[in-house]
Amino acid sequence: MAKKGKKTSNNQMPVDPNQQYQYSGHQGMMPGHQGMPGHQGMPGHQGMMPGHQGMMPGHQGMPGQMSAPHMAAYPNQMPGGQMQMQNQMMQMMQMMMSGNMGIAGADTAAQPFTYTEVPEEEDPGLDADIIRPHQLRSVVKTQEPLPLDTVLDYLCLTEDSNYSLGGIPKGCTIAFVGPPGQGKTRTAISALCRIAYSGTRCAFVVAEEGFIDENDSGRDDLCSRLTKIGMKTLGLSEAQFQKKVAKNIAVLLSQYHKGSSWDNFVTRYRFIVEKEGIKFVIIDSLNMLDPSKTKTADNLSALKTYNHEKGVTCLTIGQIRDTGMPVGGEALIHTADAVFLLEEMGLTSKEMAALWGGKYRDRIVTIRAVKSVTTPIFPHPIRIHRDEERGVLIAHPEQPDIYKPLPTKEEAKKLQEQSPVSEEKQTDAEEQPAPEANAEEKPAPEVKAETTAEETTETPKKKTKKTASAPKEGEEKVEKPKKTTRKRKKTKEKSE
Repeated sequence: MAKKGKKTSNNQMPVDPNQQYQYSGHQGMMPGHQGMPGHQGMPGHQGMMPGHQGMMPGHQGMPGQMSAPHMAAYPNQMPGGQMQMQNQMMQMMQMMMSGNMGIAGADTAAQPFTYTEVPEEEDPGLDADIIRPHQLRSVVKTQEPLPLDTVLDYLCLTEDSNYSLGGIPKGCTIAFVGPPGQGKTRTAISALCRIAYSGTRCAFVVAEEGFIDENDSGRDDLCSRLTKIGMKTLGLSEAQFQKKVAKNIAVLLSQYHKGSSWDNFVTRYRFIVEKEGIKFVIIDSLNMLDPSKTKTADNLSALKTYNHEKGVTCLTIGQIRDTGMPVGGEALIHTADAVFLLEEMGLTSKEMAALWGGKYRDRIVTIRAVKSVTTPIFPHPIRIHRDEERGVLIAHPEQPDIYKPLPTKEEAKKLQEQSPVSEEKQTDAEEQPAPEANAEEKPAPEVKAETTAEETTETPKKKTKKTASAPKEGEEKVEKPKKTTRKRKKTKEKSE
């Protein structure tokens, strides 16, 4: 037998310091160098770290169990498959101890750019609901109009109160309230068609009646009336209306007799606004969305807040009570951004009838702006009537001159463009009759002369009378003969 090497006191295998290790084209497990995964080490090699030998002889590692750090497995005590697994696990341990949790084989210089730490999100908490205006860039804005081509365009004014706004306030929630049968729905539908024709996405919330007559009962349903009003308003055929207008309108049915409640309406309203990108809404009517009519103002407040967040202009139609106040009372007026109220006014005197162009004791319909949060309002009521062609509400021609609605800026510009021509005509007219006026002034002395002649002819008579009665200087007064004869006759009769 070959003579074995002398064992050390710690029962370790003898190591020849002059022994050279050969590797078949692969780098060893030296510190700072990674080995190729899946290759088995050479027999009799030392461990990974210098000065640390392999495992104790006679102690075989458990299959799948990793050895302690900085220790290598004794190759003769473990099968080849377990040795491969051991090498891979040792490489992972080396990377963990060095603090680099990168991918094996990756450049350590690139790891800080490959694995960046994500900053932790801080919860703003209550501070999220606090707005500090001084941190905003621009806060000054001007109220923009949304033209409807109806009498509603003249109820709000510009900031300087010199012109009509030319439309309803854009981005606001408006309550359009009045008695039944005055043309509120027809006016709102006309406005809906006009805005949809401009390319704006619109929604029509129907709560009072069915939109389509599915049973073909012969009724002129709301869908048919909407189409006809839009055709008259825009001068389009039915095919053109379907192509250019109807495609931008979404109808939301919310009838309470079908089980719809306010909560259901809110869910579907949010869905259609956010999915379709709605920017203009007509609600007919707000009161019918809650049949109890006890939370009309609260419902409008929630609707208004949501419309502000999404930039939606909303025109809600409402009814009035017998007292003339809208359903919802003062709370509704306080909640809405703007309130337009239709009223009936009695002509209780002949002077009042003459002022408003009506008959004594007749009743006329007027509209006025009760409030507007973002704009000044026209301070006087406007008499209204229906347009013959479209059926929408417009200003009555008999509106008193002292209460005439203010023109819009565009109308004022047109008047200014026409005014130079009229001023030139006025100046020409003033210059032409100037010589005629001088000619008329010439015969004026003749008239005066005639009057003076008449006066002179009359004055001598008066003077002659006065001179006859007045005594001259140095002469005695002469009594009138008529008076003396009468006195003498009376004295004679008395004496007789």
